[in-house]
Amino acid sequence: MLAFLRRNQILLSSCFCLILSLYLLAASARGQLKYDPVGSAVLWLVRPLQSGAQAVSNWIKEMSQSPVTLANLRSENDKLRKQMLHLEAERNRLLEGEAANKRLQELLDFRSQVPSGSVTAAIIANTASTWFQSCLLNKGSADNVRKGMAVVSPQGIVGQVVSVTPQSAKVLLITDANSGVDVLVQRTRSRGIVSGALDGTVVMKYVKRSDELQEGDRLITSGLDGVFPKGLLVGTIGKVRRQQAGLFQSIEVVPAVHAGQLEEVLIVGGDAPAPAAKG
Repeated sequence: MLAFLRRNQILLSSCFCLILSLYLLAASARGQLKYDPVGSAVLWLVRPLQSGAQAVSNWIKEMSQSPVTLANLRSENDKLRKQMLHLEAERNRLLEGEAANKRLQELLDFRSQVPSGSVTAAIIANTASTWFQSCLLNKGSADNVRKGMAVVSPQGIVGQVVSVTPQSAKVLLITDANSGVDVLVQRTRSRGIVSGALDGTVVMKYVKRSDELQEGDRLITSGLDGVFPKGLLVGTIGKVRRQQAGLFQSIEVVPAVHAGQLEEVLIVGGDAPAPAAKG
């Protein structure tokens, strides 16, 4: 028997599979088959293959779409970067406009305190060296600017016009060694001359040794030099040194105005008084 089965195992297996298939087909056609063990086994065997095929398909799809997606992201990033740069430039423009409006408003308020006929000008160049300190304004003789006129700002005095062209004016700053401003110590009414020094400092000269001055005392224009209206702020006393010999004290001054930080000024005549500087 065993020998018969071994000799005919292929034929017998084929017949068994054929009979089983015919049975399953007949049962399925009659609706009598409630459980399909073969179909379940086939599904169980095929499921991993289907999952792998689906994963490969998704990977191929993503790879095919990646260049398009990256290009879109780069384009969007470029647009956002340009928008940020535009907004930053607009912000800077608005901040600069606000600062300019504030400066011009201060200049307008200050203009009512100085002699009439003053001219508003913008600083277009600065020259600062050991030997000469000056600035250049964008107004000249065509705007009734004359040599010898005073240049001031809401913060204090700036300098004096020393040369004029039709469209520009050169200003000698009070920090220059060739300048000289007649001043009063606001607290004591002591007088002196403020000018620059060759070492780059600003000093007050010709102050008597007997005058009691203090660091922080305010210096204002006396109006006696015929250039600057009386009562404008010049600066404050920085250091006071009383020499062992001599008639005068050695006084360093901190100027009220730093020309390098100014953008707009007023050009005025010195023939009419201005209100005294406020304490």
